[in-house]
Amino acid sequence: MLSGYLGWIPLLFEGFADYYIPPIQPQDRLRPINQPWGSIITGLFTRADVKQELPADVHKCLYAKANDATEVKYMNNGTSVGAVYSDLVVVINHTPENPETDKLLTFTLCRRNDFLWNAHTLEPLPGDRLAVGTTRQHPWDGILVYNASAANPLMANPPILQNITGLRAIHGLIWDEQGQMLWAAGTDAAADGTDPVPAYGTIIGYPWNNDTGLLQKDDRYIYKLDEYYDIFTEWGAGYPWWAGLHDLVPVPNERKFLVSEDRGLHAFDIETGTFTEHYENVTEKYMKGFECTTDDRHGYNKAGEYEELPQSDLKSFNLAPDGSFIYVQSLWTKFRGFHTSLVENGKRRKINIGDEIYRSRWFGNIDGWPKP
Repeated sequence: MLSGYLGWIPLLFEGFADYYIPPIQPQDRLRPINQPWGSIITGLFTRADVKQELPADVHKCLYAKANDATEVKYMNNGTSVGAVYSDLVVVINHTPENPETDKLLTFTLCRRNDFLWNAHTLEPLPGDRLAVGTTRQHPWDGILVYNASAANPLMANPPILQNITGLRAIHGLIWDEQGQMLWAAGTDAAADGTDPVPAYGTIIGYPWNNDTGLLQKDDRYIYKLDEYYDIFTEWGAGYPWWAGLHDLVPVPNERKFLVSEDRGLHAFDIETGTFTEHYENVTEKYMKGFECTTDDRHGYNKAGEYEELPQSDLKSFNLAPDGSFIYVQSLWTKFRGFHTSLVENGKRRKINIGDEIYRSRWFGNIDGWPKP
């Protein structure tokens, strides 16, 4: 069990809402009949389970002041977790049946440089490759690809195999096994307002070349939202950011994505290359039982118009094939949430109550969307 480092959580609950489950304790005493579709992995902020000897520069990045976990993902058929944690991008073993290998770091990448200090997401690629979004605002930002084979020695700065530029503020990456491409969610211009033009939420697909082991840029797979939005309603004057995309989530057994941006949700159809539903139409169709987690998500925009933004700031969400789903919504004018919402049969309950959380995800393959 990843009982400390990244908070592996078997979800077995009592049958009433908001029952507090200590997020890193096994709950075998609870009734398995209440178990949802799968288990959840959540980023928590301890490092005590890392016992192996690490290179000095890796150790320094692991024990940085940036005690945060902005990504956690299922990898290698459940035997690994990919994460962005502290000042590191890591792949860590999840082999609870074998304590000798469990919780060992098998890949490390230090974020203490101009390209990666704000990296928010990663995704495995075929051939032990690992894609990492730089999550910054320059024309040269985008995706860096590394060899994440466990056979390689740990190092703080492994060689870059590929550098794909041109997509800013990347917060979501998803491998598409059927389409053989990597999808990324970000903005076409600087989300922080430093460019002279507005930034549009943008999804890009990068086809995989199996012969070269490289991703390709192809303008046919660039898709932008029809409108750009500022986030004045939430953050007020003096905050020049444009609404950016946060999580890119596949719909089980369908060729569709849902994507969250600072103001709300959008659905994207891969086959037609179009955004098909927006805001409440998304939750009505795909996320029945979604509830705004706080009662203060409203304000006045630059035009002085009152707005309600119940879907704003979904830092992560995941759909399951049985219709259940999870999400983390940050507090209004904050960067993280303080619980994870789990919705089953249209009813929401809270877990991880009191924990400062950026992302929680299902720990498993989503039907129709296997990891490589």
